[in-house]
Amino acid sequence: MSWGEGSMNWAELRDLVQALPEDSATKAALAGDIDGQRWSASTFLAAAQYNALLMLVRILWTAHLKGKAPAMDPIQPPRIEAHEADEAELAEAQQRAEQYLDSYSPAGTRQDEQADINEWQARIAALEAAHG
Repeated sequence: MSWGEGSMNWAELRDLVQALPEDSATKAALAGDIDGQRWSASTFLAAAQYNALLMLVRILWTAHLKGKAPAMDPIQPPRIEAHEADEAELAEAQQRAEQYLDSYSPAGTRQDEQADINEWQARIAALEAAHG
């Protein structure tokens, strides 16, 4: 950047923005932060470690103390626009997968089979009535 001119070109501005700290307001806005929480990679890692440790505590508590673990809330990461779009796509994909698997469930198959049986019984009865 040429300080004498007092202006900055686009490449210099890009380099300046990319060099900002992870938890800067600009980086948070670029990431799509919704709640105004600015987390760095180390904050995400610490929250993930806490949540994993919390799960282990619950498992060990239940296994060894034979009781319900006390209520301990996990740390929720900040909401980001891209994550919400991903969650919507994930929910839609999960719904499609459930519908696909339900089509092969024994209950659904029995209903389909019963409908086929009823249809063929009606056809046989119609043929018997026509020939009888």
